[in-house]
Amino acid sequence: MEPALQHFLLILMRIASFIWIAPGFSSKQVPMQPKLVLSTGLSLVVYGLIEAPEVSYTLGVFVVLVLKEVLLGVAIGYITLLFFSAVEMAGNFVDFQVGFSMSMAFDPALGVNASYYGRLYYWIALMIFFLADIHHHVIRTLVQSYQYIPITQVEFPHLGVEGVVRIFVQMFEVAVNLAFPLVIVALLSEIVLALLSRTVPQINVLILGMPMKILLSIIFMFIFLPILMENITDIFPEMLQTMLEFIQSIGI
Repeated sequence: MEPALQHFLLILMRIASFIWIAPGFSSKQVPMQPKLVLSTGLSLVVYGLIEAPEVSYTLGVFVVLVLKEVLLGVAIGYITLLFFSAVEMAGNFVDFQVGFSMSMAFDPALGVNASYYGRLYYWIALMIFFLADIHHHVIRTLVQSYQYIPITQVEFPHLGVEGVVRIFVQMFEVAVNLAFPLVIVALLSEIVLALLSRTVPQINVLILGMPMKILLSIIFMFIFLPILMENITDIFPEMLQTMLEFIQSIGI
């Protein structure tokens, strides 16, 4: 196989793996053809920026490099997926407190069972992701990965567990912060219902509680919507910074 073709295929493997898993690019509602065109187009751009080797790799070395590029692209895309999963987790916290978690339905876009606020939070984050031009910054960070992690690099001595644990802790913190306002509203409504049941025992709290919490959550959702969108917007710089730190930490 020609060295130039091997070089292009290795570039394509990292980018295609990233497109395959990263939210916004990997949506199941997007046909496969646009994803292939986007992956090939980005690979051609990167191909013009990186000097191709003059000699071809042996079959064994080429297979190892392909596997490394695929795993690396998946790892970088998984970081973006974690941030979107944190936003969806925040919605699931609200659903659990309000009572919507009992009516979870399969979402074909996410590929999992999702409840109402979980899907709402996810789609708000996805809307901001494109409207705020975050997707271009993500692609730029992906292209920068070739500067820190060359195609020929196969050893990653700085890859450790500490950074992975820190990312998951950060995701849980993001989810709690996003869900905090509506969770507090749901808890306060339960306290009000408890006081009401003590003062007026004739009221059936079980029947009144569920629609009351749902109504209050919808009302306060509209009240807190600007703050929610601002908070979701603020997590995307953290996502880009985490991606770049991960790339730099395992690079040469």
